[in-house]
Amino acid sequence: MPSGVLADRLSRRHLLAVGAVLRAAGFVLWVCLPSFPAFAVGFVLWSAQGALKSGTLQALVYDELAAVGAASTYDRLLGRAAAAEGTAGLVATALAAPIFALGGYQVVGWASVAMGLAQVPVALAFPDVPRTGAESEPTGLRAYVTTLRAGVAEAVRDPTVRRLTLLTGLLPGLVAFDEYLPLLARAVGVPDPYVPLLMVVPGLAMVVAALLVAARRWRYAVAPVALAVAGFLVGAGAAATSTIGVVAIGVGIGAFHLARLLLDARLQHAISGPARATVTSLSGVLSEGAALAVFAAFGVGSVWLPMGWLFVADGLLVALCAAYVTADVVRGRRTCDPGRVRPSRRQRAGEGPTR
Repeated sequence: MPSGVLADRLSRRHLLAVGAVLRAAGFVLWVCLPSFPAFAVGFVLWSAQGALKSGTLQALVYDELAAVGAASTYDRLLGRAAAAEGTAGLVATALAAPIFALGGYQVVGWASVAMGLAQVPVALAFPDVPRTGAESEPTGLRAYVTTLRAGVAEAVRDPTVRRLTLLTGLLPGLVAFDEYLPLLARAVGVPDPYVPLLMVVPGLAMVVAALLVAARRWRYAVAPVALAVAGFLVGAGAAATSTIGVVAIGVGIGAFHLARLLLDARLQHAISGPARATVTSLSGVLSEGAALAVFAAFGVGSVWLPMGWLFVADGLLVALCAAYVTADVVRGRRTCDPGRVRPSRRQRAGEGPTR
């Protein structure tokens, strides 16, 4: 179920804080009760945190920026946040081995708990402008259904929001192939000790892509170009069956990340209804479903096909999405989507209203 409905009804700050506590609780289970049931419950708690965050953080940040007239800065802020997230992941990966060598699994586990709990005061520090007219809104199950219907209606009826919801939902799922990149590296002959080093390439490429978004206001028209580059690099890199090919796929993942950030920002700008978190969460539901489909395809397909062929097929799908985004950009220019309307000469002269 799109959990963003909760974020359109309840305090978004509190939902983010609760999610952080849930994930930290999962890490506590892993440290104190290292067993299969504990790890299973821990992953459920981690997934619950992801569900509570899905749509919540984007809606909170965008609405607060809009409240102070700074919605146009959302793209750059999104890029900065993504760059910080990617950098933190690389740093944590680099520190994990020496910390484990110093204190073992317990130290790494409790450090994860501490970092999870550190998110709570950060989440509560966000501003939270009350929703207007909240006192007249329905409550309980009726409120949930009303908000869900409003979000689904906008995602289905508004052509721009519908296209962007599909794209931001399906594309991240298609790139779930990154989970199999170590297997491809081993299949093309990369020695096991060097496989983790190659996995740094996509992480660095994603940080660079996020910094590019943060550095300037990229136009949405760049997204299809980035996706086409990503599809080509993934397909060609897999077909090369070499270490350089694996590096090319890592760079392709960075190009995809650039397109994804632009698409995510475009979706937030396009949403105009009262259920922003719900619409964004619908995209998250599609993303999880697409990722499961990719996992199943790789798992079943690997019985008959080499791993590289599966990567080539996935790269072709990403390239097809680039064609769809190109059509969306062209269609948006023809229909004058919000944000792309240029006033006429008469309007610029102050003789008529600006649409």
